[in-house]
Amino acid sequence: MIGEKEFGIIRDRVFAASNADETEVVLGGGHENLTRFGENRITQNVAEERYQLRVRVRQGRRQGLASTNDFSPGSLERCVREAEALAAIQAESDRVLDMADGGERREDAAWDEATAAVSPAERAAWVAAAVETAAREGLEAGGIALTSEGTIADYGEIEPFAVANTRGLYRFAKKTRAVFEVSAQKGEGAGRSRALARRAGDIDPVKVAEDACRRALESREPRQIDPKPYTVVLEPEAVRELLFFLHYLGFNGLAVAEKRSPLFDKLGQRVFGENVTLREDPAHPDLFGTTFDGEGVDTAALPLVADGVLTSFLHDRLSARLTGQAPTGHGLPQPNSWGAFPRFPVLDGGEGDLADLVGGLERGLLVTRLWYLNVVDPMQMVVTGMTRDGTFLVENGQVVGPVKNFRFNQSLLHLFNQVEALGEPEALGDAVLPPLRVRDFRFTSGTDF
Repeated sequence: MIGEKEFGIIRDRVFAASNADETEVVLGGGHENLTRFGENRITQNVAEERYQLRVRVRQGRRQGLASTNDFSPGSLERCVREAEALAAIQAESDRVLDMADGGERREDAAWDEATAAVSPAERAAWVAAAVETAAREGLEAGGIALTSEGTIADYGEIEPFAVANTRGLYRFAKKTRAVFEVSAQKGEGAGRSRALARRAGDIDPVKVAEDACRRALESREPRQIDPKPYTVVLEPEAVRELLFFLHYLGFNGLAVAEKRSPLFDKLGQRVFGENVTLREDPAHPDLFGTTFDGEGVDTAALPLVADGVLTSFLHDRLSARLTGQAPTGHGLPQPNSWGAFPRFPVLDGGEGDLADLVGGLERGLLVTRLWYLNVVDPMQMVVTGMTRDGTFLVENGQVVGPVKNFRFNQSLLHLFNQVEALGEPEALGDAVLPPLRVRDFRFTSGTDF
């Protein structure tokens, strides 16, 4: 793992080689260890260590970006020359800003020594616990056991853990994570459960496996019912999928600046139900990660919606400049066309648990999970997707049996104005979210499974 000493050497070599007005280095990557299993046996055990260094230079109102994973002196100098050459041929743009100030800061609150040192045998023990649990129920289990140090994300993308520039800004973070995901299946019944934590010791593999197996057993022999709007109870995993698109389509500062967000002119107005309060909380004890963004800006605690009233947007430095706001520390490394994204989302909940929400439902559906989501109409915040891993009919406050999955087309503007009740929030590792009971969730067609 590249440590702070090695990053300091890389930074100094890049800065010494640069002739630009300003220079920035952003380092991400790390060491990841993965054990994969399926059909109740381990099928793969791999480990990788990889990094990406982004070198960005500013020359007047032009900028250039180059990247490398070769940190030898000659390679670093070539990377700087490439960034400078790209800057030289760009048109000047008022969207090229001076780089960020901010002084020096280091952090290691998201790092755990034992997690960084987890062995293949320890991950195999998690798998054995899951397989034994599934086998007792006559189920097949598969999934992943993963531990990492650094910032390789779920789909292999690399996030920053160190940022520095020639204005004196310096950020360096240490981070670990552990993931255990189990999918269980028997016939048409399928269930999934996932645990994400900064410490491997916080993972309970038996609990994860039992949850997946329970869902698989309960969802066997689903029946077909008509697609139409139903009142639904959404489990927190389902809420998480919707919340990502709510942030992306509605609260993204660049979309606001370019008037691509339907909320761009709604600041200070009630946009959702009075029972909806959404915030960013980097200090929340159940969340973890680096508390600075891809530009080195510290991530702020931020109320986004308070009792249904829109109070803030997520901003990187560019969207903050375009809108006359302050950056909130939610940006990606520049340049990018995506804007700002949530980093520590918390949706305040209510009293009672999932069973209480189901108990208050006369007739509707319990939805475990959503998947394959995509955008249909960004200005109405309509997303489409499918239910998965357990969809259940509820009558008179009781789950009466599984049903086949649905496809939906749902406006998030409408959804967060139709929340009847919220349960107690659940820590998911990368978000803290409650289950929701929502009126008139729009299912448009059925599926064959």
